[in-house]
Formats: sequence, structure tokens, C-alpha cells
Amino acid sequence: MQVLKTFYNDQQMTDSNSLANALMEKPAELSPIITHLAGKEDRRFPLTMLTEGVGNAKSIDRYEYEYRVKTHEVNIRPVVSSVGNGLGGAPFTLTFPDKWFVFPYTLISESGVQARIMSEPVQAGSNWAYTLQLIEPDAAASIPAADIAAGGMWAQLYANVGLDFSRGNASNWSTPGLVRNKIGTIRKSYHFAGNAKDYVAEFSLPTKGGKTTKLWMDYEEYQHMLRFKEECELLYWYGEKTYDANGVTAMKDENGQPVITGPGLLQQIINKDSYSTLTESKLMNVIGDLFYGMTDASSKQITLYTGIGGAREFDAALKAYGGGFSQAWTVNADSKFITGSGRSLGMTGYFTSYDHIDGHTVNVVKVPMFDHGPVAQASKKHPVSGYSMESYRMVFVDQSNYDGQANVQMINKKGREMMRWAVAGSVIPRGFSGSDTRASDIDGASVHMLKTAGIVLKRFDTSLDLQCVAS
Repeated sequence: MQVLKTFYNDQQMTDSNSLANALMEKPAELSPIITHLAGKEDRRFPLTMLTEGVGNAKSIDRYEYEYRVKTHEVNIRPVVSSVGNGLGGAPFTLTFPDKWFVFPYTLISESGVQARIMSEPVQAGSNWAYTLQLIEPDAAASIPAADIAAGGMWAQLYANVGLDFSRGNASNWSTPGLVRNKIGTIRKSYHFAGNAKDYVAEFSLPTKGGKTTKLWMDYEEYQHMLRFKEECELLYWYGEKTYDANGVTAMKDENGQPVITGPGLLQQIINKDSYSTLTESKLMNVIGDLFYGMTDASSKQITLYTGIGGAREFDAALKAYGGGFSQAWTVNADSKFITGSGRSLGMTGYFTSYDHIDGHTVNVVKVPMFDHGPVAQASKKHPVSGYSMESYRMVFVDQSNYDGQANVQMINKKGREMMRWAVAGSVIPRGFSGSDTRASDIDGASVHMLKTAGIVLKRFDTSLDLQCVAS
């Protein structure tokens, strides 16, 4: 795509090839196209590009949406209390906080001791009491005190039964949890004077068969549209819920209507951590912890969104891990970190990706918002570089597909994916057919944009918000 700033030509630029007019007629179709095309050249709205820009968006009829999510399954349980130690094969009792373990399975302790559940558990207040017997046939064997003390961890292995006439048993599996959220509405308006300059943005868009078609819109409007996408991007990252656990919104606007805002990506990520100086060991551990114990966690694609500060920390951590530049590492067959010879040396190359030992790949994307956005401007400064602390924020986003669906998606309200209208005053905004009725006495006109949407992170426990705490 090419975007050319040029002068308005009323012979060639008509309502029929006006992008503004086309967006009014088909906003749900054309807005994603503009996002994709502009996003290829502009890094200001990465989440919009990741979702709407590549088709990972869907429209719903409601303002509330829900989805099933499978999180890390925890198969261990801590001991609440105990009676007996199993000496001589005698039955003993362990009380656990829930009824996760199943009769007649065998359990194993932290020290490796195995014991079989001998009967159905019995509820004991809010806990559950299990009667067990040691697997070990040695009459002198007993359970170590630490294993049956409060907090001692046990896990379930398998169900061993008698030779004949055994009966079936239950299963302990966790169903995907149900998450319910809402989408909110954001809008933007702008005014322009009656003597505004005749600049327009001309778009050359590729079509089938290798041809191109040209559309146009007022240049000032195009800039405001990009700014609106920026503001939507801020909502997708930093949005915070305005409703409680029951879905009730206390905040009302001047008309008494509830002001609904759904959670942004950062609020949906439940894994939070911090660092002062990033190391390869820290990087390896946090990535490994995200997917440890997940059966479908092979070869995950993780994108690290950060600012200049975070990108520098990432690069420095990997270079320090490998001994720095002193070894003149080979980048490929004909390139090195240190180039030249003698007194004519050059230093080049920086790390933008990391292959984890578990098979996961991390790719770094620098986002201007983390360096120069409103949150960055309001945050404290790094004590060494003077950059915003937000520039050092590292958001590891799991962008894998699960069950054929992208982990990060945009949810739109059907019919409100992108709404645009004009209010004519002394002038009629170029490209807005049907807006010839003047509704304002202002020497100018106004254009309004509105969108009802939100971002959904389906696996909210496989991403990480890592913030710098340097002092």
C-alpha cells in the first residue's frame, strides 16, 4: 500500500472512490483492511494489528462475552492434618482441602513414600479426610513426619485394584473455567475550519489479479483516524474493568448511563513479576514457568512487547550470558559482532529473539507506546538511563493457537465495529455523501468516530507482565 499526501482534485476524487464514504457503508470490512495496511508501516498499534489487522476478530450481538479457558492443572494437594503414621501397615488418615484425590488411587509424598486410598473420603468441615495404607510391605516402615505434617504435598499416581471383582472409579479432571467479561465503547471527535487546506491522503490498494485501486480521504481525517486507533490501542493494553464481580457498574455518565470498560491485556495477565537487571537465567526461568506442566505447551510462540529500555536489557542479558563481545561471536557465516581489524573495528548486531531450552521461541517487538505514550510520560524515570520506567516493561504475550483459535482476539459489538459520521456546518466534509444537510452553525464541520470492542486473552496464565524496579 502507498499513502500519498496530495491536493484535492474534484475531477478524480469523488464520493464513489472516497474511503470516508466507503467506511460508512462497510466499516466492519474496511476498518480491518486499513488497520492491516497502516500497521505494516506503523508500530503504534500492535494489538490492533495482531487481532483486527490479521482477521483475529469476531463480532457479537451483546456487550458481554464469555469463553472457556483451560489453565495450569495442579495435581498436588497439601496436608491439612493427619492421624497416625502408617507403621506396620496400619491405616492412617490424611486430611486435604478438597476432594481431588480419588479412591482407590495410590498417592505419593514429597519424599517418595507411596500409600493407597482404602475407602471413599469423608467430609470433615470444609476439608476431606482420606484413609490410606502404606504400599511398603516392611512392617517397620512408616511415613516421615514431614510428609504428614501440615503443608506436606501429595500427588496422585494410579488406581491399583484387587485381582477379581474390582469396581470402576471416578475421575478427577478439571473442566475449563468460564470467564465472563464485557466490551466498552470509545469514541473520538474532531473539528476543522471552513478554510481548511485541501490536502488529501490517496491510497493505492492492491486488488486481485495484481492490480491496484485508488481511494482517498481528507488528510487531516486520516491522521485523526490513526490517532483514534492509537487511543483504541491504549484501551486494549491499559483498560481496567469498571464493573464488579457481579457485572454491576457504579460509574455513570452525565446522562445516567453506565460507563462500561472491559479489562485490557495487562489486567487479564495474572502472572506478574519484576526485575532490576535482566539476566538470561531470569529469562529462562520465567518463560519455563509459564508453560511448565502444560501438556499442550510444546513450541509456543511468545512475543515480548517492550520499549527501548527493555530491548536493551534483553540484548545485554544474552550478550552477558555468552561472555560479551570479547569472544567475537559469529552471527552467521560471514558476519560477527565485532567487524574489521586493527584500528578499524566496528561493533554491530543485537539480540531480538531467544529460543528457550523447552522449545519455546521469544521474539522482541519494540512498541513506541512504551517509550512515548501517556503512561510512559507519567511514569518514573530509570535511575541510570533517564528513560521512562514503562520503557523497561516487558510483556510476554503467548500468541499461540489453541484448538484452532488465536490466543489473543478482538471482540466487537456487531454493527459498532467502527462507526463514523459527519456533522456539516458551513462546509460539508469531503467524501461524506448524504451529509449535505447542515446541522451546525459553526464555520467548519465535525467528524465523529465510535467503536465498541475489547481484547480477550484466552489463556491468561501463559503470558507475563515483567516490570523493572530499578532504584
